[in-house]
Amino acid sequence: MFKKIRDKVNEATQQGAARGAQDFQQHAEQFRQAAAAQGYDITPQLPTPQLAAQALRGLAADPDMAAFMALPPGEQLSQQQELQAYGTELRRLYDTGEPATLVVRALEPTGRTIAGQAQYTATLEVTRADGSTYRTVTPLITPLATIQQYAPGTRHEARVDPADPAKVGVFGPIA
Repeated sequence: MFKKIRDKVNEATQQGAARGAQDFQQHAEQFRQAAAAQGYDITPQLPTPQLAAQALRGLAADPDMAAFMALPPGEQLSQQQELQAYGTELRRLYDTGEPATLVVRALEPTGRTIAGQAQYTATLEVTRADGSTYRTVTPLITPLATIQQYAPGTRHEARVDPADPAKVGVFGPIA
């Protein structure tokens, strides 16, 4: 009796993995096409089926990612685009912003996840290169597993948009 149940569970798992691989390929292609429509070639950046399988194995440890994977494809794509826009803005700030340091003064969860990553509202005390200091509030998106590095009181490298100092990129922690 146990062997029959085990065999059924194994068969269902294999079928689910096969469906997941097909869904992954479909979503990856939709995402690639959306990026291409915006002038980006992300083909070399797409994860391999092996990496996807590894990620799926880790879903039990990451309920936010499991919830994201359960969303309809259109919502997944929308969230992936939102997360990519956030990353693009961080890259822009890193490349063109003026160096600064900051201290996280408050960190509040918004209750929202974007592509499996938690969104927070961070209150920051920013110190610019000229020594001037000011406070600002900015969104912060990060996996739950790394949020402890942004605990209130932690110091970080930052980049400030010279045209809009409210736009601050939070980067590596400073020991």
